[in-house]
Amino acid sequence: MAIRYLALIGEAGERLELRDRIVARLAALRGPMRVCDYGRLVVAFSGGPAVKLEHGVILGTLFDRRYPARVDRLPDEEQRRIKGTRGRHLIETYWGGYVALLAGEGGSVDVVRAPFGELPCYRMTLGDATVVASDVGLMIDAGVLRPSLCWEAVARELAWRDLRTAETCLDGVSAVQGGERLRADAVGIHIDRLWSPWDFVARSTALTEGEAGEMVRRSVRACVAARASQFEHVLLMLSGGLDSSIVATCLAERKRPLSLLTLVTRDAVGDERDYGRLMARAVGLPLHEALRDVARIDPARSPSARLPRPAGRMFEQESTRLAREAAVAAGADAIFTGGGGDNIFCALQSAAPAADRLLTGGPGRAFLATAAEISRLAPASLFAVIRAAVGRTWSWRRSSPTAPDHLFLSGTARAAAGSAAPHAWLVAPRGALPGKAAHIKLLAYADSFLQGTDPQADLPTVAPLLGQPLVETCLRVPSWCWFADGRNRAVARRAFAAVLPEKIAGRRSKGSPDGFLGEICERHGAALREMLLGGLLARQGIIDAAAVERAWDAAGPMAPADFGRLLRLADVEAWARSWASRSAA
Repeated sequence: MAIRYLALIGEAGERLELRDRIVARLAALRGPMRVCDYGRLVVAFSGGPAVKLEHGVILGTLFDRRYPARVDRLPDEEQRRIKGTRGRHLIETYWGGYVALLAGEGGSVDVVRAPFGELPCYRMTLGDATVVASDVGLMIDAGVLRPSLCWEAVARELAWRDLRTAETCLDGVSAVQGGERLRADAVGIHIDRLWSPWDFVARSTALTEGEAGEMVRRSVRACVAARASQFEHVLLMLSGGLDSSIVATCLAERKRPLSLLTLVTRDAVGDERDYGRLMARAVGLPLHEALRDVARIDPARSPSARLPRPAGRMFEQESTRLAREAAVAAGADAIFTGGGGDNIFCALQSAAPAADRLLTGGPGRAFLATAAEISRLAPASLFAVIRAAVGRTWSWRRSSPTAPDHLFLSGTARAAAGSAAPHAWLVAPRGALPGKAAHIKLLAYADSFLQGTDPQADLPTVAPLLGQPLVETCLRVPSWCWFADGRNRAVARRAFAAVLPEKIAGRRSKGSPDGFLGEICERHGAALREMLLGGLLARQGIIDAAAVERAWDAAGPMAPADFGRLLRLADVEAWARSWASRSAA
């Protein structure tokens, strides 16, 4: 059972009164919850796992870097180190999908969320108290939150695609992000960043090309083994791409049941069964195949209806339904994916890694070799890559720029969105290498992906490649090492070449759900058009309704040219309606 929690941080008088009221209300609505009282910190939680401490509790999955198994208890000395460092020792020595709630000296309280941890931590202020919780549903049930949409935040969500910060789209609710510590003391509330990807890119700690493959292989195997150790039977979403195939080889090594599922669309680009079957034969298991059914899509239903921001996508309705049905049929207790592999394995199509080689080694054969590899991958002429790489060496072009997507947004929404990328990791420190900045930008997108985790889901979905130790290992690999033989992710390909079929280890093509998105637009076009033109986004002035209308009408019975963007608008519209109905209740 997935863990859910709500914690109250406040002074004794108000805290005791609130505690009794909140716990009683949650017990009436949700059933009994375990309650831990640590002075200014009270924690109510249900489900598991959890590690009880003398001075607090660690909720969610916790792993020791040295052992690929879940930690259920911590020695007294480790507890003292965690308390003495206010959670920093936890991030440096352990990893996982946890949130730690720690009572410190002098009545202070620290809340630490794991880097790349999937367990959410939302917070809000209630008078002189602070409430943190795994989900806003518990805040509502506890009677501390009446949800109200923040339309400026909705505009920013649409403009900065898949880059999420502490801001949510509900008034008064924000998030503690991965690697952050919320500290509550007599002075007030402070947010500290205990972990940043920039801490792992120092040239003095960089891996050599010879070391990189072995270190990445060990780290992948350890992270997958650790995440799988908590489940009896895993269902793996196997596309036959490099990332999910690597996960398949690691899962096949353990002596527990494993089922494989691939999802298919009618469009050829979304049909990867040949690769999936090849990988299934390699690990000696059958492959279950399921066709996404566009008729089962409900445009009005949001996959993120229980989340404080519209992180989900409409097409995920079918992915979730088919995966859950297959998991139930197989008796699986978790769904694994290869999600995040492109990000951590540096699947770039950019001249930035060649710029790194130029900045660190000068204009020699090594630089030309990297430029040639990127030229083969792009494809682009060698001269074009060299020119772009030289341009990226200038100090003002070393960051990895990101621009907002203003398509179909109103002028008011564009102004609310701003012009600066919102994610803190995109602010490159002085002297940063442009290839590293581009790699970290990919990681920012992966981190944002985890913000869409729903702790109320009946089956956990795990992306084991997004393990903190593996992310840190990959950050130590020089950016140019990821390119060889005209392919990206070269270190990962070499690391697992001995156990992957050659066609998968060297695969250049990549599947896409775009064909299915087009099917959704064609099948549900009238409903989608009505949703957008007569919906909340139009009434609130977030979208340019006239531009949306022109786009739909120009398409006729076919999918509009910008169908991906229009479906994203519909995702947000469906999410906004789900919360507006709660606000009105």
